[in-house]
Amino acid sequence: MDTYEKNVDKAAKKLESLASGANRVRNGCIAVLANLFFAAFCLWGVYAGYQSWQLGANGQTATAIVVRMDEQSDSEGGCCTYVPVMEYTVDGQTYTMRGNTASDPPQYRVGEEVPILYDPAAPDKAQINRWSERWLMPLILIPSMLIAALVVNFFMLRAIRRGEDISQ
Repeated sequence: MDTYEKNVDKAAKKLESLASGANRVRNGCIAVLANLFFAAFCLWGVYAGYQSWQLGANGQTATAIVVRMDEQSDSEGGCCTYVPVMEYTVDGQTYTMRGNTASDPPQYRVGEEVPILYDPAAPDKAQINRWSERWLMPLILIPSMLIAALVVNFFMLRAIRRGEDISQ
């Protein structure tokens, strides 16, 4: 009977070791996915900042006219924020662009003239030439994602070292 109990204890220890290894693998996968999420949003912010910088360095200025305000509702069906839709002309051709920021009350009025920057090589690529339209999103998104990544990684690494299950 003694050998039977020893064998059961050995098997139980192996199962505990196996469960601990599986927990570490799962925790590692969660950590990798969380960091990929933060990296994706940081890259989105970097891309938006790069686009703004490129238009500032190489873009041409023009004046767009707000032709309408599109209503936009939130995910819960609440109403409404407004996004400006503008038209501008480059070399005799008219282009339409939609603003990046929705607001309530509307930030622009129909008929209002709005300064824009456009890419001379691709005039359909344009941004409203205001600091908040060009730089606010990247300057909020990048630091917030970096700070969130640092905080989440600190707590995940601490949980992994302690052998805790971070998925709960």
